[in-house]
Order: sequence, then structure tokens, then C-alpha cells
Amino acid sequence: MLPTRAVAKLDLRLVPDMTYDGAIAALKTHLAKRGFSDIEVNPSGGYNPTSTSADAAVIRAQLSLYERLGRNPVPWPRNAGSYPGYVFTDEPLRLPAAHFGLGHGSGAHAPDEYFVIESSNPKVAGWDDAVMSHVLYLHELATIA
Repeated sequence: MLPTRAVAKLDLRLVPDMTYDGAIAALKTHLAKRGFSDIEVNPSGGYNPTSTSADAAVIRAQLSLYERLGRNPVPWPRNAGSYPGYVFTDEPLRLPAAHFGLGHGSGAHAPDEYFVIESSNPKVAGWDDAVMSHVLYLHELATIA
């Protein structure tokens, strides 16, 4: 017997100058143009992309602190992860936003995700080091801004 239904889940990663609504509309247009206007598109959530200049104080403070702590930072302008940073970077706020932290974990957003609480390895940061990294970051940001 042939299947009567097919389902696909797409993860669209937006970049600057794209919008959530525009990406959904573009997908529907793309499908219709190729004769698949009967395909039902059901967005299950999403948001606009976010971007912050490398010259922003929040980024400069991060890079400065990483270097001061002996880390060799490598900025990733287009990280594969996502978060709704647009609530800060879009109108009406138009603020810079970024991720920061020292610590060790893996498996982001997976059932086996972990975070080291107490590290037995001095090269692996645990909970106390992660919390202190945020304190140091806020101090660094205050001195740069």
C-alpha cells in the first residue's frame, strides 16, 4: 500500500535582512512555483534573526575578558544555535545582545545535556567558575562602556 501522507520538519535559520514572516512566505512561494501549492505549511514557532556588531561594548568586553583569562577567543558571527535575541536587537530597543560564559557542558538542548558542577580537572570550569565569569564579565563591561 502506498502512503497517503508525508510529513517533513524544516529548521530555517535566518540571517540579517530576513524576517520570520518573510521566510515562511518565501517557502510557500517556492513550493507553489514548483507545483506544490497543495502542501500545507504549519509553522510551529520562530523569530527574526539577531545580529550585534563586533564593535559593540558587550562583544569587546567578552573578548577582552576571555583574553585576560588566558583563553583564545574565536568569534562566531553566525553560530548554528539560536535564541530569541531579536527582542533586544529589533525595534524598539535596538540594543546589542550576545551569549557569554565560561563553563563546560555539552549536548545543548538534548536529554543528555550536562553541566559540570564541581570539576576535578583544573582546566575544566565548573559551576563556581561559570558564575564568577559572569561577575568578571559585568565588571569588564562596566570598564569598557
